[in-house]
Amino acid sequence: MPRLVALRLPDDVYRELEERARREGFPLVSDYIRYLVLRELGLLGEERSVEALVERAVSEKLRELAGEGKLEVTPPDVEKLASRLERRIQDMINPWTAKIDSLSAKLAEAIERLEALEDRLKSLEEAVEAQRRQEQPPPPRAPVQPAPGERAAGREHHRGRRRSAIERLREQGVVFEHEVHWLRDRDAFFEKLRREGALVLDLGGERVAVDRGFWENFREKVEQLPTANDEEIRMLLTDTQYELFKRLKEAGLVYFDASRKAWRFVEEPKPG
Repeated sequence: MPRLVALRLPDDVYRELEERARREGFPLVSDYIRYLVLRELGLLGEERSVEALVERAVSEKLRELAGEGKLEVTPPDVEKLASRLERRIQDMINPWTAKIDSLSAKLAEAIERLEALEDRLKSLEEAVEAQRRQEQPPPPRAPVQPAPGERAAGREHHRGRRRSAIERLREQGVVFEHEVHWLRDRDAFFEKLRREGALVLDLGGERVAVDRGFWENFREKVEQLPTANDEEIRMLLTDTQYELFKRLKEAGLVYFDASRKAWRFVEEPKPG
């Protein structure tokens, strides 16, 4: 059975052994001492078969030296062994600690992104709700019943009067030229709307008439849009507003200012 022997040597003796071990190519002083013992006993190359003889010879030699007072045999240094064991365990744990730190950093980043998405979704929901409240029509008023004579006269007046083009525009908000392709004289139609105060825009070769009140409300909403995402904009605008916004963007009359994170109009159209 192998035995462990610890030697306490003077500092100058140990340094000399360390220097010789390095010159001879031994990484440890203990390996060099073992080599010297085996060489003196003529047992090099037969360590396994004569292991017991070597141990016995070394023990006898050490006892002889100890009896002469040249060295002191002490039990193994428990603190050094514990330190070496601690370093070995730490080397085994370090790679796993690094992986745990990396996973913790990734988890923290994922949580931060989820919180940002949650805040953005909440803001979008609030904007949609505000838009719905703004576009909700007022409660209908109770109709005033006219006198029988007035009722008949009103029916006759309603049957005999047709709404003008500007009145239809005020109700609809926007009229695209392709929607009135059936008109024989579209030039006269848009010119009449221009004279009566409507905005007439040329968007990609097509004329678009816009009611002034509709335009003011539309412009204010566009400048307050909190996003550049097309799908989110579609949710925040009505169908008519979104169609006008899309045509203005294609014509380069509205753009997203990334520095201010807001939509800007190139110029303010003026009625003819």
